Amino acid sequence: METAACIPLTVEPLSAERLEDFLAFFDSALPEEEWGHRCYCAAFCGKDNCSEEGMENPEVRREAAIRYIREGTMRGYLAYADGSVVGWCSANDRNASRKCFGVRWIIGSELPETEERALSVFCFEVAPAYRGRHVATALLEHLIENARASGCAFVEAYPLKEGGDALENFSGHIAFYEKHGFQPVGETSNGRLIMRKRL
Repeated sequence: METAACIPLTVEPLSAERLEDFLAFFDSALPEEEWGHRCYCAAFCGKDNCSEEGMENPEVRREAAIRYIREGTMRGYLAYADGSVVGWCSANDRNASRKCFGVRWIIGSELPETEERALSVFCFEVAPAYRGRHVATALLEHLIENARASGCAFVEAYPLKEGGDALENFSGHIAFYEKHGFQPVGETSNGRLIMRKRL
């Protein structure tokens, strides 16, 4: 799907067929000094029985991500420019992800179950050369439209209420979500807002 942005982008859902593209992005697109270097977003696996054991090791995270992607539990979107991945967004079924250890980590507890079908947004990563060029916007707009088309009632995100460094703001800023029609509906126990966009 072609997406309007400051640069020509194509946004595609993560799949086993795109595994090598995903790995190439996390293997080398992010600088070693950045917290996201080789994280592989393995904390947000979409499973409620995932383990934190060994996750401080990038090789363990890489192998875990490969397993989750092949199983189809890790979900999200890849932004391509000139044939390479330049951005990533972790977004998954809210109820399926609510007990995942990555979700418990950012929320401070399990997410309560909802009767409505919904999509949760957990993380954005953009290659340095493409930052400030609306890559995250293209990813968010695509996932919103995809959620709407698939019958979701809302999309939910968990930005910090205030402050924080790059590590803590990986889930996006409040203003970013407000610009796209998200509204606060609650707070977590560890300083994040719960923001929703009804579809």
